[in-house]
Formats: sequence, structure tokens, C-alpha cells
Amino acid sequence: MRKARYLGMWVIFSALLAAGWLGLAAVPNYAESPQYTVAIVDFNNLSGKYLPNIGTAANEVLGTLLYQTDKFAVVERAKLASIMEEHHLSMSGLVNSESSALQIGKLLSADYLVTGSIVSYEQNVQRVQAYGITTEQITADITVNIKVLNVNTGKLEFAIFTPAQTKMLNTSGAANLSTGNTRELLSKALTAAVDKLVTRIEASQPKLPEKALVHFDSNPSGAEVEIDQVYYGNTPIAVPLNPGVHEVRISLAGYAPWIRMIHAAEGAIVSCTLEKKAK
Repeated sequence: MRKARYLGMWVIFSALLAAGWLGLAAVPNYAESPQYTVAIVDFNNLSGKYLPNIGTAANEVLGTLLYQTDKFAVVERAKLASIMEEHHLSMSGLVNSESSALQIGKLLSADYLVTGSIVSYEQNVQRVQAYGITTEQITADITVNIKVLNVNTGKLEFAIFTPAQTKMLNTSGAANLSTGNTRELLSKALTAAVDKLVTRIEASQPKLPEKALVHFDSNPSGAEVEIDQVYYGNTPIAVPLNPGVHEVRISLAGYAPWIRMIHAAEGAIVSCTLEKKAK
């Protein structure tokens, strides 16, 4: 009976997933300028329950959630499958072999490769019958495990178990969780994981130095200011620069250019007197 309940629920979910009605079958175009590229392997179902297409569903939901952070470009599942086929690898092979996962990640030019599994899935149904109507409260619990490999370093960057629960009332008499609630259940678990993943990755990145405002002036004024071969404007001008050494060229028609290496620091003043060119 329990297997029949799970089967009924997941057959409907799988059909809608395959048809694209849940918005999961095709990953949308991702952010124009994401910071990281990630490849996601279909999740393994370790729950012991018959849940058709749950691994693909988790893959698609996670891809959408990562996209919505505006920090990740997600490798298309078809591209991942093509590379794996060329190298005679299976999804389970990537999960079980860290070296294979890293190899595929590099071939895809990905920064991170995500593997995961559905660790547990439980569904509880409470029935109440009154006036000839059977009302059911369906409670579903899921626990998802996610691992994130850093393709560049070969190290495990992040790992987490995230549980989630959803409830619904059903008056149809059939103990099936709706497809919308099923997607909500996956989203709850994966959203918590994505939030922590983004925080972890951002914390691990080196902080960019604060800009130093450097003031440039010349005699005569109105001279063009180029820094590291990039034109910024005419003197007098203040330019925010990364701290450190920069090449500066200050030039004006009829005058010899002034070229120096400077060290940019907050509040620094660079002033020069231009000499007229010899006739």
C-alpha cells in the first residue's frame, strides 16, 4: 500500500516534469555576468522509496535556485551528458569518483561541480471522515545531501544535509501529494542549502582592495591623464585607483608628455609642470 501511494504521487510528478509543465525540464538562460560556473549532477535516490525522476527534478530545481542568486551560470544538463558520454561515465560514476568528477568539471570549464542525494523521504497520512467526506492531511518530509567540489583546487568546498517538510489537505480520498507541493518540498530543502553555499563561497573569496582616490593636477591645466594606458580625463581630476603601482602619462598639445610610475594611496596628490616642446 505504501509503495502504491508513492508510485501514484511520483508518476504524476514525473509526467508533468517530462512535459515541462513544472518549469523544470529546461534550465532558463542564466545571468549575463555570473561570477561562477557550476555543473550539477543528477541526485542519487538513497531513500529506499520508489521516487521516479527525483534525481533529475532535484537537479533542475537546484539549477533554477542557483541562477536566481545572479552569481552562477549553470552548465546545461545536455552538455554535461554529452561530455560524460564521450568519456564513458555515468551519473553515479561521477558521484562515486571524485577524480572523474573533477575531470568532467575541468572539461566543462566549471568552477564548481555539485553532487547530491535524496537521503530520506517519508510520507504520513492522517484521515478524518465526516458527513461522507474523507479529509486527509498529508505530511511529507525529505532530507537532501549536497556536496560541492571546487574544480580549481580539487577540494570539497561545501557539504550539507538539509531537511524540509510540507503539508497539504486532500479531500479526494487518494493519498497523493500534489506536484506543486512536491516541488515546494524540494525547493525548501534546496533553498536552505543554496543560501549557505553562497555565503560560504563568498566568504572564501579574497576581498578586493578598496579604491584609493588620487588627485592629478598640472601646470598648465587641461592636460590629458592616462593611467595604465587608459584615458581618464583632463587635469585637475581625482581618480579612484586600486592601491599599488601605476603608470601615469600626462600630456598636452605643444608640451612634452610627463610619464612617471606612481604609488596610489588614499589622498595622494600627483602634480607636474609640463615643459614646452622645443621648436
